[in-house]
Amino acid sequence: MSDILIHHLIIHELEKEPEHSEARLFLAEATTPPDSRADALVEKLNRTFLQKEDILHGYLSPPGDALFPGYFQHLVDEGLTEEAFIAFSRDTMNALQLSLQGIVGAKGGYLVYALYEVDSTRMLGVFLVRDTEGLAFRKEGEDAAAFLLDTVTYLNTDKLAMACRIHINRFEDKQGRYVELIKYARSQKEISEYFINWIGLERPESSKTLTENFLQMVEQLPLPADEATGKTMEEGRFREKVLNFAMQSPQKTINLEQFGQEIYGNPEATKPYMEDKELGLDNEFRFDRNAMKRFYNYKASAEGIYIYFNRNHLNHAQVRVEGDAVVINSPELAEQILDILGDRG
Repeated sequence: MSDILIHHLIIHELEKEPEHSEARLFLAEATTPPDSRADALVEKLNRTFLQKEDILHGYLSPPGDALFPGYFQHLVDEGLTEEAFIAFSRDTMNALQLSLQGIVGAKGGYLVYALYEVDSTRMLGVFLVRDTEGLAFRKEGEDAAAFLLDTVTYLNTDKLAMACRIHINRFEDKQGRYVELIKYARSQKEISEYFINWIGLERPESSKTLTENFLQMVEQLPLPADEATGKTMEEGRFREKVLNFAMQSPQKTINLEQFGQEIYGNPEATKPYMEDKELGLDNEFRFDRNAMKRFYNYKASAEGIYIYFNRNHLNHAQVRVEGDAVVINSPELAEQILDILGDRG
């Protein structure tokens, strides 16, 4: 679990029913006091955001094109103070209300604004959370003969309606895409488009595309030396090492300088390729776990038969194709199948 350090936290409410075009606000006038419950809330919201695979990465549009980027720039200029944070949250909520007026289908909820640090990285998070109903056991008195069921209402933090994170350090240093926003299913696109427009997301790119660009680069890089033998590393071992590097990276984020140092012993190992190919990659980006796994692990299925294998299995001919037959060279697997045949015989 990453350590979360909350600087400021405030919660507002947007009241809007999908069938109505009007939107109303309840705006808090003060921040929520930091305590263990506030820590648990922000930690869970941040973690739920990280569990999403395909994220949009981009920039904020110029302040003249949308209200949110201008208010955010003012917040940074004011030094991220509590007073400026409250004003920023209220001003952007008013902008959201204006953008929602007349839109049928959009639904409200609670907007949680959090200025926090995770793994020493400063973040501004905006999370739209909604209520959901559940069940709880209730006892009527100490002498109750049985439990009763009660309906309770609670915050559904496991399924965020919408979420955005801004990497403040990247924004200040102008180092690549600093906005991350949940990418929604196509069925929700029309309803959720207002959120993207409200944030002012510009030049968005999905984490899946960024990961595919990264892997395209990796396939063109020379194989590094194997530390154990000093010889050129086997391709399957190289792919496995790339996958392990990504999966062990904090916050599901790949840093190209750290990648170069870890794999090649040179933090600038990827720079010549980046400059030559002009790939749309930043030095740091959130990767798509499924796309990354497919770089080393594979699966195939047909006629009710499923096989899972990796690049080393192919390179060492443990899994190979002969004509229209798939040959798997595995004594242990053969023994298991023989045991099954023996049980049936």
